[in-house]
Amino acid sequence: MKRFSNWRGPSLIIDKIITSRWVRWTWSGLSKVEYSSVLREYRPGDAETVREMFEGRYLLAAKLVDTNRVSPFSAKIDHKLWHDELHGFSWLRHFEEARNSQQREFSRTLVLDWIGRNSEYDENTWGLAISSKRVMNWLRHFSLLCDGASEKQIKTISVSISMQAQAAKLRGPYAPDRFDELMAMMLGVAIALCDGSTNAQIDILVGRLCKKLQWQLFDNGFYRSKNGADQLALLEELVSIRLTLSQKSGELSRELGAILDQMHLALDAITLNTGEPAYFNGCGQLPTELIFAIQNQGKQRLENNGCFGGYGVVELGKGYVVMDSGIIPLAPYAKNAHASALAIEFSHERDLIFGSCGPAPEELKESKDLFRQSSAHSGPNIDDMSSARFGAGGILLAEGQKPQIMVKQGEAEIVASCSAYQDRLGIKIERRVTLLGEGETLVGQDKLVASGIRKNFSGTFIQRFHLAPGARAQKSNTDELIVIYLKSGAMWTFLWEGARVKIEESVRQSAHIGYHRTEQIVLESDVVGNREIENELEVSWIFTRQ
Repeated sequence: MKRFSNWRGPSLIIDKIITSRWVRWTWSGLSKVEYSSVLREYRPGDAETVREMFEGRYLLAAKLVDTNRVSPFSAKIDHKLWHDELHGFSWLRHFEEARNSQQREFSRTLVLDWIGRNSEYDENTWGLAISSKRVMNWLRHFSLLCDGASEKQIKTISVSISMQAQAAKLRGPYAPDRFDELMAMMLGVAIALCDGSTNAQIDILVGRLCKKLQWQLFDNGFYRSKNGADQLALLEELVSIRLTLSQKSGELSRELGAILDQMHLALDAITLNTGEPAYFNGCGQLPTELIFAIQNQGKQRLENNGCFGGYGVVELGKGYVVMDSGIIPLAPYAKNAHASALAIEFSHERDLIFGSCGPAPEELKESKDLFRQSSAHSGPNIDDMSSARFGAGGILLAEGQKPQIMVKQGEAEIVASCSAYQDRLGIKIERRVTLLGEGETLVGQDKLVASGIRKNFSGTFIQRFHLAPGARAQKSNTDELIVIYLKSGAMWTFLWEGARVKIEESVRQSAHIGYHRTEQIVLESDVVGNREIENELEVSWIFTRQ
C-alpha cells in the first residue's frame, strides 16, 4: 500500500502538469493525419435505438433521459454511468443500422456537437479510459461520420481524434489508474491501424501492449481487479483490435490472440448459467447481448472445474457455483474491490438461486462502501464484520494471511479458508461446498477454527444467502425447512443444522437493469470462547431442487 501511494502521488502531479493549459498545446502535434475506417466493429446494432436518439430519448446505462431534442451533451445529469456511456460513444454503432439519411447524418451532428462543447480539457470528459473508448468508436465508424460530410467537418473530426490520441500518448505512461494505462495503449494500436502506419510500427506497439497485458493479468488471463465488468470492458476493445490485426497479418495478431483466448476463458469461468458474470468486486449485471458478441469471438470455453483469478469454479449437470476466495487485489486495482471472502453465487439451468447484492446504485452513491461489505454477499462472517477493511481513497486492504482455495479434481467441490479474523479475534473460517445429484443439490459446511481466541469473546457466526430477484422464501409449518419459490416457477428447499434461521429483506443491484428488492436467508450461531471455542462450531446447509 505504501509503495502504491508513493507511486500514485507523483503520477497525479505529472498528469496535472500534462493536462494544464501551459502544456496542452503539445497535444496538437498530429493534427494533419488522415484516418481510414479499418478498425473492426463486431458488436450488434439496433435501429430502434437510433430512432429513440433522433427523437431526443437516450437510454444509456439503464437510465432514460429525454432531452426534448436538444443536445444530450448539454444535459446536466447526475448519473456517472449514463454520462460515461454517452461520452464514450459506444452507441455510435447503432447508426450503422440506420437507413434514413437524416438519422445517419445525425451521428455526425452528435460528434461535431461533442467537439464543439469539449474542445478544452475537462477531467470528466477527457479521462484516459473514456477518451480512448470514444476515439476508438469514432475510428470504427469513421466512414459513417465522413459520408456526406464537408472537408471542413472531416478535418474537424480528424483534428479532434489526433488531439485526443496525442493526449493519451503523453498521459498514458503516468496514469494513476492501471486500467486507464491499458486503455491508452490500446488506443495507440488502434490509431496506428487507421493512420497508415507500417506493419513494423504496428508490431512494436502490439508487443508493448501484450507485455502490459501480461503484467496486469493473472496467469490464467483474469484482470487483477477480479472484476468481471473490467474484464468485459477490456475484451470489448481488444477483440476489435485483434480482428483488425488478423486482417492485416496473422503474425501481428498471434501473440495478442493467445492472451485474449485466456481472457475469454477466464471470463467464461466466472459466468453463471444465467449468462451473467458473478457479482463480485464491483461487477453488476452486464448487457447479455454484449457478452454474447464478445465471447463469440473467443475460441476456448471452460471444460474443467478449477481456480481462476482467485475464484473457485465447479460445474455439475446444470448446476454452477462460483466462490470468491477473498484474495484482495493489489492496491492499484482495489478501489472497487469487495470484501467477499468465501462468498458464493449459485445458478441452476437459467435460474440464479442466490448471489451477491452487487455494486451500489448511482442513486445511493453515498452507500457505495455498504455494498462492498461482507454482509452484502452470500458468505460467512462474524458479527457482520467485513473480511477486509477500507483504506484511503476507498482502496480495500487485506486482513490476515492470504486466503486459501482449492477445487478437488474429479469432484464438484470447493474447499477454502479465510484468516481475515485471525488477528482480530483468533478465529479462522473454513467453507466446503459440493454439488451433487447432477447439480440439483448444493451442500455446504462452514466451520470455525480457533487459535488463541480473544479472551472472553462472544459474538455471532453468520451466514447469508441473498436470493435471486423475484424469489420468495417461506418457512414450512414445522420450521424445519424453508421453501424457495423462484420467479421462473422452479422450487427449491433449504435445510440447515447448527444455527438459528431467519428471513430478511435484501436487494440485487444492476447498472443496466435497476434496483431489485428480494429476500435473504440468514443463519446465526452464538460464538463463546476463552482461548478455545466452547464446543465445536460447525454449520451445515443444503439447497435442493424439488
